[in-house]
Amino acid sequence: MKFSVLIANYNNSRYLATALDSVLAQSYTNWEIVLVDDASTDDFFTVVEPYLQDPRIHLFHNDFNHGCGFTKKRCVDLADGEILGFLDPDDQLDSEALKVMIMAHQQNRNCGIIHSTHFVCDENLVVKRVAEYVRALPENTPYLLLNDGRIHHFATFRKSNYLQTPGIEATNLRAVDQDLYYKLEETGSVMYLEQPLYYYRIHPGGISTTGKESETAIVHYAIVRDRCRIRIAALKKQSPSYNRQMIKRYRTRYFKISAFYWSRKGNWFYCLSHLLVYPFVGGASNLIGYMKKFPQQGFGLLKKSFVSNYEIK
Repeated sequence: MKFSVLIANYNNSRYLATALDSVLAQSYTNWEIVLVDDASTDDFFTVVEPYLQDPRIHLFHNDFNHGCGFTKKRCVDLADGEILGFLDPDDQLDSEALKVMIMAHQQNRNCGIIHSTHFVCDENLVVKRVAEYVRALPENTPYLLLNDGRIHHFATFRKSNYLQTPGIEATNLRAVDQDLYYKLEETGSVMYLEQPLYYYRIHPGGISTTGKESETAIVHYAIVRDRCRIRIAALKKQSPSYNRQMIKRYRTRYFKISAFYWSRKGNWFYCLSHLLVYPFVGGASNLIGYMKKFPQQGFGLLKKSFVSNYEIK
């Protein structure tokens, strides 16, 4: 069973060799690297050229800078393996990562996603902690009802499952991975491995440190709203009476996320209109719990909800 390691690169020559070396060091050897460069302007090719002697490493170039969604979609389209997983060019895999994931997929063929947790590291890949936000889904709770970043690196999936989805949206510049996870969970169950298999580097210039978290949150909220609408429509088509409770849960989520979405967009009229409807579509208990927290947390709670990087990692 071949594993396709997917690397979408743009101007990461400083770190790319470390990522490539971590794949070469895998105990599992039936792999390929699909490396798509999004028209980098740094010394990318100087770094990658020596690695191209290995026939398992395949390099592709975009004709111009298309962005994250286009490049990641192309990675998947070009992949030849049964099992796929993205490795960011500034990160690193544990040497057992592919072996562990291959075994997990062989033993759990009904899974749409199998993901592990990861190490959070500094700029030099010195481990600071194990990510606290990556964890298993609660029973009978789809990820779309949480969208809190708990599915994260190292996330892997079968290409056959991917082909059952609409695929990565090529025009998305942000929240590309989360959008993919929502689509993949519609093809099978989600399995969590409580084992760090990935080293996630935090550094100046990384997406988590570029000051564009608000833009990412807006895109993420829009994605969640769209997927909620799609799932509600699908459930109604299948059996409205049987799926009534799940339809209610998705509708509740839709109105909650819509309030956050419109607040980020600065449209307070739409934000308020969705908040007013929210208690009547199943959000009353959630709203009561929120109000109980307010005396202790005050405006800090409002800032977390409407200003900070809410529900996205």
